[in-house]
Amino acid sequence: MTTAKPARKSTTAKAKAAAPARKAAAKPAQVEALLPNMTRDALGEVTETLEFMWSATQAVFGEKARPEHAISLLPYALDALEVRRLLAEDMAKQAKAAKSKS
Repeated sequence: MTTAKPARKSTTAKAKAAAPARKAAAKPAQVEALLPNMTRDALGEVTETLEFMWSATQAVFGEKARPEHAISLLPYALDALEVRRLLAEDMAKQAKAAKSKS
């Protein structure tokens, strides 16, 4: 009794399925070549911030959460971050002034 060989069609399907993964792996190198480091870093920060806002929106609104909610809450989060940054700068200045007086 001989065993049947798998059809070539299934191996072709696997190769076709792997093709997008190969293209995706090549894209980061292309992006690095096209975008300056600061731009890539900024895009990464924007993406992380939007993902955070989406997670926060889902936590608050649950199943009713929509991407528009996250985008409309984004300015409030950015304002809060700016206030924290300003407070940290002010505290650093005060600490520096206190050290210089000592």
